[in-house]
Amino acid sequence: MSIIEGTVDLTKDLDRPVDAVFAAWSREEAQRAWSDPGEGWELSFDQFQFAVGETDICRFGPAGGQQYINENRYLEIEPGKRIVYSTSLSSDGRLTFAVTFEETDSGTRMRLIEQGLYFDGQDDVEGHRSGWESMLGALGKYLHGGRP
Repeated sequence: MSIIEGTVDLTKDLDRPVDAVFAAWSREEAQRAWSDPGEGWELSFDQFQFAVGETDICRFGPAGGQQYINENRYLEIEPGKRIVYSTSLSSDGRLTFAVTFEETDSGTRMRLIEQGLYFDGQDDVEGHRSGWESMLGALGKYLHGGRP
């Protein structure tokens, strides 16, 4: 078995207030709208419970192809400031995520940090970085009232 460690660290400035950006992470209908994993892929929630100690369960993958099960367990939620959660994927990978929100003169600076272990060449940092960049672009569109 091979294991590759990696970190995705992205910062995105959004010209929307912190409360709007935080709400896009904390509401199921908002996440369904902006967290589309990409063309030809599907995403659904079996469970969405945005509270410390609770877990979301999400399934995603290419239509008709291998589906991944993503479980997010919320470790810390500080409204308008930070969301810390750990994630486990059905591929036996363990990821830890943190999302921070900072008010700026023009809106919000959001920072996403993912620390991961990628097993047996099934995944890698660049694939996760690309996926997150796409989803954060969709978040920006969502926050401006558009469909991602």
